Amino acid sequence: MSIRAVLFDLDNTLTHRDQSIQRYSEFLLQQYQSQLFAHDLDKIQQIIRRIDNGGYPQKEQLTHPSIGASVAHALRQELDWKTEADFQELTQFWFKYFGQCAVAMAGAMDLLKMLKQQDYALAVVSNGGHATRLNILDGLGFKEYFDVIVSSEQAGISKPHPQIFLHTAESLGVQPFECMFIGDHPVNDIRGAQQVGMQAIWLQGFHPEDERLEVPRIQQLYELKAYLEPR
Repeated sequence: MSIRAVLFDLDNTLTHRDQSIQRYSEFLLQQYQSQLFAHDLDKIQQIIRRIDNGGYPQKEQLTHPSIGASVAHALRQELDWKTEADFQELTQFWFKYFGQCAVAMAGAMDLLKMLKQQDYALAVVSNGGHATRLNILDGLGFKEYFDVIVSSEQAGISKPHPQIFLHTAESLGVQPFECMFIGDHPVNDIRGAQQVGMQAIWLQGFHPEDERLEVPRIQQLYELKAYLEPR
């Protein structure tokens, strides 16, 4: 059966998370430099990377329910402020601007344009807050390409649970075996998609090699074209 729908993870698949953090850090420093004694871009990036952990935060690093609030708290505590920084303001700064600072994965825009022109149904399936997913896709200029955008917050369940994949396929009006899923995480993305009968492509470079996975591997998004029939 031919593929009718292409599904994407978001972080480190359509967007490069670390490059996005670099851009966000630069923007934050630009906006707050008058309130800081030291303009230490490296320290800001280190704080955010420690908490964010590539979009997979560790519980011991989260001081608050969200990454944004935890980052705000750490920045407030660890940077050298001239006057006490406002926690709520820093938290809202993350939710307002992190998505706008999103950096696209190389080749992502060209790939989405090609898939749309070839009439594939397109979806994003991503763990995280729904508003944040939409803000990132807006920042990338990608939202208009997708027929369905599914977040774990919206669905009430997270990858790799099969229901989030089945829900997405149903929303697209296709069967799971008519879907191809592209993601960077060997468990949440690849095994999650495979367990419901979707074809899966592993975008490598962000998680350790797992030889147990019998799945095609790509290093760049443009390589996906080789696994899709021209339409």
